Amino acid sequence: MGAPRVVAAANLLGLAGCLSLLFWTNGWGYGVGAFFLSANLRTFWAAFTPLVAGIAGAAELEKWFGRLRGARYVGIVCGQGLSGVFFVAGLHTGLRLLVLANGLSFVVALALVLAAARVRRAPAVSPEEEPQQPRRGYRPVLADRVNVALAGLNVLVTLLMIAPVIVLPVFILDRLKLPTWLPGALGALLTATATVGLLFGARLVRGRRRLRNLEIAAAIWAIGCAAFLLAPLALALAYTALVAGVLLLGLGEAFYAPTADALPAALAPLDLRGRYAALHQMAWGISEAIAPTLGAAALSVGSSALWLSLVAIALATALAYRVIEGPVRGRDGITG
Repeated sequence: MGAPRVVAAANLLGLAGCLSLLFWTNGWGYGVGAFFLSANLRTFWAAFTPLVAGIAGAAELEKWFGRLRGARYVGIVCGQGLSGVFFVAGLHTGLRLLVLANGLSFVVALALVLAAARVRRAPAVSPEEEPQQPRRGYRPVLADRVNVALAGLNVLVTLLMIAPVIVLPVFILDRLKLPTWLPGALGALLTATATVGLLFGARLVRGRRRLRNLEIAAAIWAIGCAAFLLAPLALALAYTALVAGVLLLGLGEAFYAPTADALPAALAPLDLRGRYAALHQMAWGISEAIAPTLGAAALSVGSSALWLSLVAIALATALAYRVIEGPVRGRDGITG
């Protein structure tokens, strides 16, 4: 089918989700809309890696993955600002305008993808370098034990990205009793830090094995989560600890995101890039289901239990990346 067509299909799914929310205003409509929008995300990100890898040079993967991830964050911030303008018209009208604008964005993205797909590009490798393979399913993907292990580790890594974002507002407002504006400000700081790192931080990851960059990301997240342990000790220390922790979370993401996008492309045969990427992208769906449960369970024990759990997960993940470097045998490649 090809990555451009899959991305086009993903945008159609997103448009269908928005139309369902606009015109089918009951529980069934919202359920169908949520299904289509979730399918849009999973389908798009599964095709994202092979799409970019098929266009960018092998030595520029992290640079382009970082730029595109950073552009995504810029879009998220613009969407947040636009939503504030829409809600001036009232809650009901504002929500409908927001869904309409989102649907139009899928139409624009679809048009751009279809226009770009018409431009003929040179193949990433010559036929002599990569002979044509018959179409294969997921059996060779699952038979690649190194790939399956790294996809499993991606569940832990994405959990380290999702869980702090979910639990920080509860931690700040319920446990620390700090002002209500603080979670939003820290969320903006996290987004800004990750965006700057992704857009301009190609040198952060250059020249190292990709697994080593993922190990560094996990270690940075461990330090960031450890910083949150200091927040309950004193009010004056709380603000410093929270800002430091958020900055470290954003820095870790700048190491992780472009590397994780490039890793399946480095591991996979050319004809299986999409399936390798899809296996790695499953981590997000699993983590999104686990993170709220983990956060609620840990917070019920105590704030320290939450952050200690995440520190332990981060350190274990960093160690696992170091251990698996041997079996990978250099297939992860060096960041260009």
